[in-house]
Amino acid sequence: MARCTVLFAALLLLSGSVIAESDFSGFEGSDPSDTPTTADPDTTTTTSTSSTSTTTTTEATTPTTTPTTTTTTPTTTTTPTTTTAPTTTTAPTTTTAPTTTPTPTTTPTPTPAPKPTSHINYNVTEDNVTCVKIAGEIFFNINYSRTDNTTVIGKVFVPSLGVEVDGSCNETDGSQFISFTWGKNHVRMNFDPADKNSWTFTDLTASLSMDDLDNATEAGKTLTLTVDYNFNPGEVSVNHSFICRADLSTSNVTAMLDKDHYNPTITSTLKNIQIQAFNQIGKEKDFVDSVHCTADNISDVVPIAVGCALAGLVVLVLIAYLVGRRRRSGAYQSV
Repeated sequence: MARCTVLFAALLLLSGSVIAESDFSGFEGSDPSDTPTTADPDTTTTTSTSSTSTTTTTEATTPTTTPTTTTTTPTTTTTPTTTTAPTTTTAPTTTTAPTTTPTPTTTPTPTPAPKPTSHINYNVTEDNVTCVKIAGEIFFNINYSRTDNTTVIGKVFVPSLGVEVDGSCNETDGSQFISFTWGKNHVRMNFDPADKNSWTFTDLTASLSMDDLDNATEAGKTLTLTVDYNFNPGEVSVNHSFICRADLSTSNVTAMLDKDHYNPTITSTLKNIQIQAFNQIGKEKDFVDSVHCTADNISDVVPIAVGCALAGLVVLVLIAYLVGRRRRSGAYQSV
């Protein structure tokens, strides 16, 4: 019994010393890993509780470090500032190149004014009546001397453009005329009544500048002409026109150079001409019924003769064909 009492007292002393050491070590903040050296199972339970309390305090500090690391990554979102690259879309401003298209504006170069031709169509109209009308070509072939001592032929014609046309349907003497003026040149055609029912072409007068002839020695002077074409028929019925498809040329020309006679040869030609005078039909802008010149009547003989020859040739070929066919049919019957 006494042994048991001594043993129990020893255990009490030993447990008290152990508790005192554990309390001192916890106060000093020593490492709780040293306590497991005690053999008593009861003391290990007490130390494990004290160690868990310390570990929880350290774990609370570690989470504060992780948020700082994660917040730094959003700063990398500055990369979207590289979206300034779309500002390179200003490249479409290079479409200003179409502004170079004004070059087509240079293409509509002013069209040159049409050059005058020798075919004219002029008339004189008074009170809605076209009394005088002319269409065709009027030109002059003039022999003249050049400054290089050569003699050439110059051609002057009444142009189709740039001409001032004048005329009269009732002169004081009952005549009519039509005139053409261009530059320093002037041409006039005169018509007289042959009787109450017909008219006649009187003559053509012209004043031509020698300046229009290339390198003429007589430059600066005026050539005055009077031309008689000797129309045939010479008389044309009223309300009729005179037409001549053949060329009417004449050398029956009286020429004066200023006040001196001009000796070089001059000819005048009316080509494909149609002339109307003393027309009394109102509001008639076209030519009235026409009368052909005798030159046209002669020229009709040739086409008529050619037509007759071709017709005769066709008849001969047809006859030869019929004869040959009959002979062939007779030969078949004999067989």
